[in-house]
Amino acid sequence: MKRSILVANLLLSALLLTGCSGHPGAGKWTVVEGESTSFSHIKVDFDGKAAIYPKDRQAPTQNCYWQASSADNISIQCGTPAHEEGKLFYSLEVTEPSLAVLKKDDQVLGQFRREP
Repeated sequence: MKRSILVANLLLSALLLTGCSGHPGAGKWTVVEGESTSFSHIKVDFDGKAAIYPKDRQAPTQNCYWQASSADNISIQCGTPAHEEGKLFYSLEVTEPSLAVLKKDDQVLGQFRREP
């Protein structure tokens, strides 16, 4: 009886922990060398915040938040003081474990590599 309860608890714990794993889009992404894009890197935090860094600045110019839209894709919503008509929407699609593509309105903005 005790063994059955122990096995059941272990299985339940394993299932619950599986649901808590991070999204593959979370992490720090740096533009692939040779890419022609206006961004240098993207930071996607586990807490739902994100930052997109322009090539010519050391700080992000947009306040962003993200949510998973699929197993390999995240939607990023950003706001800037200069953008009066609303929010900017991006997507980051993980194409390989260490590569992702940033898009805006289905237009590819650049390819990024995950930093270790």
